[in-house]
Amino acid sequence: LTIYLRRDLPLGFGLGISGASALAACLELEKDLEKSVKAAHRAEIEFKTGLGDVMAISASLKENVFPSIVIRESPGYGGEVSTYPVKDKILVCLSGLGRDTSQILNDTEWIEIINMASIGIQLTNVNLRTAIKTGRLFTEKAGLVNENLSEILEKVPIGAVATVAHLGTSVVATSNDLRDLRSALEHFGEIREF
Repeated sequence: LTIYLRRDLPLGFGLGISGASALAACLELEKDLEKSVKAAHRAEIEFKTGLGDVMAISASLKENVFPSIVIRESPGYGGEVSTYPVKDKILVCLSGLGRDTSQILNDTEWIEIINMASIGIQLTNVNLRTAIKTGRLFTEKAGLVNENLSEILEKVPIGAVATVAHLGTSVVATSNDLRDLRSALEHFGEIREF
């Protein structure tokens, strides 16, 4: 069986595209959302392609809230989630060459680092800016900011907030002055606005 999917964003940049692709493939085969979510989530775990992206994407689908911030209150399929709509614009800078998420998630040392980095991090007053700031704290604690990403984050203008798309090489940012932010980031990679 071969399924052809068109995607507008690349794999390996931390944007949940592998999870979205798995879910899209499952939905093409089986129109039942719950069965498709369960199958795609299993694939994400088996092939170690993400940290719960399928569950976050499916929460947005179920609530019909795009774009959104999804907070997983409990792990695994069927876990509790909260969905918050996002009204602000998001810039994504597709930088670097991407990362193979499964290499990180197959490494027990990385798993331990990621689990330790997440301890004590909580998102309060949920909005895009606080979500990005919380993500930045996590990526720095986990050591996911390489030299290239550090250089990009240093160029983010005052008033903007930015973080690394987890386990990827993209930078996700927002600002009240998107033109200034775009100008600062466009030297590092392709810019997408959502």
